[in-house]
Amino acid sequence: MVDIDPNERTNGFNSTSTSATLIPSDTSPKSNKRSQSVTPLPPGCTWGPTLGLTSRGVVSPARSSEAEAQGLEVEQTRVIWVDFPTASKENPFFFSKRRKLGIMAVALFFANITAFETSSYSIGIPSMRRDLGATALQAATGISLYGWGFAIGPLALAPLTEEFGRYWMYIGSIASYTLVHLTHGLGRNIATVLVGRFLLGITGCIGATVVAGTVADLYPPHKRGAPMSLFTLSVVLGPGLGAATMCWVEANSKLEWRWIAWIQMIACGVYWPIAYFVLRETRASVLLRRKAKKLRVTRGLQDGGRYTARSEVDKEKFWVAMRRSLSRPLLFVTMEPVVTFFAIWAALVWGVFFIQIAGLPYVFNTIYGFGTTASGSTYWAIVIGTVVGYFLNFFQDRLYKRHVARIGVEARLFAPCVAGIVFAVGCIIFGLTSIPSVHWIGPCIGVGIILAAAFTIYQTCFIYLSECYGSHASSAVAGMSFLRILVGSSFAMFTNQIFDTLTPRWGLLMIGCIALVLAPIPFIAFFKGPWIRERSPYSKVLMAEERKRIEAEGLTEGSGDLESRMEDMEGESVMEQTRSRDERDHARPHRGRHEGGHGQDKENHVKDTLDPRPDAGKLQ
Repeated sequence: MVDIDPNERTNGFNSTSTSATLIPSDTSPKSNKRSQSVTPLPPGCTWGPTLGLTSRGVVSPARSSEAEAQGLEVEQTRVIWVDFPTASKENPFFFSKRRKLGIMAVALFFANITAFETSSYSIGIPSMRRDLGATALQAATGISLYGWGFAIGPLALAPLTEEFGRYWMYIGSIASYTLVHLTHGLGRNIATVLVGRFLLGITGCIGATVVAGTVADLYPPHKRGAPMSLFTLSVVLGPGLGAATMCWVEANSKLEWRWIAWIQMIACGVYWPIAYFVLRETRASVLLRRKAKKLRVTRGLQDGGRYTARSEVDKEKFWVAMRRSLSRPLLFVTMEPVVTFFAIWAALVWGVFFIQIAGLPYVFNTIYGFGTTASGSTYWAIVIGTVVGYFLNFFQDRLYKRHVARIGVEARLFAPCVAGIVFAVGCIIFGLTSIPSVHWIGPCIGVGIILAAAFTIYQTCFIYLSECYGSHASSAVAGMSFLRILVGSSFAMFTNQIFDTLTPRWGLLMIGCIALVLAPIPFIAFFKGPWIRERSPYSKVLMAEERKRIEAEGLTEGSGDLESRMEDMEGESVMEQTRSRDERDHARPHRGRHEGGHGQDKENHVKDTLDPRPDAGKLQ
């Protein structure tokens, strides 16, 4: 289960663009005269500068020179920026409360049902092994393959959602996810089931990635805390609910593992038409491009310019964007120490999570002699621990608001510092109590403690990396999520072997000791995070870009309280400030690429490696 970047950043144009370079507005007398044409522009539209128009689309001045050097014909054309009118209901930020709640309810259900699938499969393994003659390792591989689909799928989602929008990604994903259940309901061998598990992960990863992007579409940063917590709750709660409810299906000899799949397929089949009619497109850049295209058809050039969405400028070709989407997260997870160590820490946490998904029946069947329904009922410990972690998250939010002005983004790490230690303690409790002489409630308490800590770690990894890496946050989060899920879900294949060789007691105690070794990671980030990032060439450039953006928008320390500054970062205020900033930038003298000397050349090289355009919304 991955997860996409909850705090999508904006680029140089405005809060709605996703792949463009900052272009100053044309403020010359000529442009002012033309803007006063007899025919008024449609609401939300404003005069922009003169840009290049090639067969590949609208390009900025810098890209115009490159296009000419490549022998492409470049036509200079005046653009008319297409934005949302002030407080317009077209803007997802200003959707009605009822519509937002409807979209969130439908999206969160998909996030929950895809997580639900993880453990509902595991509880049905005994009857599946009997019917298909599969080994324990083959059956457990199905859990890992589902996770691998969740790890790989999101790497390709950024260009897909940018090209087709979130709505059709939802509709297509839900339909295909529903149909792939046929491999379980009708499969006659374990190979068919395993292929189906991987395809379920690929099609279901939308539930853990695009849903997070939908939250970012509908709510500005200072209002995302509650909906993001609900999203995390849906994702982490799902595995507990899956086994806890489907154990009754497995226990019924007339139903068993095939009907676990059929029931989920029926539920998704009922859900699909609801999603079709309730969901709406929420990606602002896609909505504005559609609006600009419609205006070009209906009004053409009659108003003296080409209607253009800011995200259309310098828009990459689909396959170029796809290659970048696949490679950039791997660059971050291997080159950025903050991302690397948080990814390793999160991978261990997710590994323990998958050990619980695969291993709880083993522990309670082998040690305590529980039957199918009793073993499945122990998954309620996951549910309880997740709910406790959800409510504890509100204390972290209070600490963040209280200390962010003083220590910055590291204010996100108070709870994770404690959670890292608590997580290790939970593993040790789970292990030491997994013996016949200790009451079965002991391991359940350990599981609850583990999940309460895991919830905090899970959510913080996303938010902290998002705020550390500014406009490229989604690449950092995607890299972390890729390693977390790929490594973590692999633990499921070896759970039985670990327990057979070491016993659950010593196997979990060993993992708890490893967790203690990794527990200092959030402490190091808390005290040395700024020092580490300043010495990273990539993070240094991104932090400098973020500071310039904040200064340009007037979001300095003296500009008011934190909440009002956060409000200024999104919505219509940004649109107004962007126009003013464009005018200021246009008035500044242009500097050459090499003006800054060798140090500037080095930074330019790093920027070129990164794109330099931001990848807001990568975790779609």
